[in-house]
Amino acid sequence: MIWLWVAIAVVLDGAAGLTGALLPERWLERYRAPMLGFAAGALLASGLVEILPDAVARSGARTIAWVLGAMAVLGGVEWASKRRGHHRDRPVVPLALLGSDALHNISDGMAIAAAFLVSPRLGVMTSAAVIVHEVPEEIADYALLRITGMTKRRALAALAVVQLTAGVGAAATLLASSQIAHAEGVILSIACGTFVYIAIIDLIPELIRMRERSALLAVLIGAVAVIGIP
Repeated sequence: MIWLWVAIAVVLDGAAGLTGALLPERWLERYRAPMLGFAAGALLASGLVEILPDAVARSGARTIAWVLGAMAVLGGVEWASKRRGHHRDRPVVPLALLGSDALHNISDGMAIAAAFLVSPRLGVMTSAAVIVHEVPEEIADYALLRITGMTKRRALAALAVVQLTAGVGAAATLLASSQIAHAEGVILSIACGTFVYIAIIDLIPELIRMRERSALLAVLIGAVAVIGIP
């Protein structure tokens, strides 16, 4: 049953990413702050309140090392690929951008699967947060691919192929959890580190820069949605 839930969530995540590339820029700018705020609140609550205690119960003190290790790896990958620079409309190499996006989607797939390993409820809420924060990123990627000279069809096709990597990450996570003893604790720890990194390093600085009250309210709504819904 978990496999079915994860498959549905990953498909919806991929569809949202591609649909996001077709949304009007004006709509995105209007709702960008609350979207990112909701994602930040939900990811933080999922990682620290829901996933971390479960990971500690399974792996003990090693959990913190895995959490910090996951954050360090994500930071290294982001630095190496210069993903942050890409999203500031600097000239980019399409292959480098798509490779960075593929790694990002793999981590999204792993995180979604890990959340469903805790509970279907957490999986659904986490998937919603991942999808919400994915849409603005995919719109930015689409725009940057178009700037490099790609046609609309080729840009969407490239993004569609890259979206498949989320399924790879999710499948690998579920297989590892069922085949390798004590793997679930490690997987949950990595998922926690991924969520905290995305929220603190990627999303919150952007929300601070925006300085919109709706973003703060959305952060609280996202956190309450994860913690408060039974």
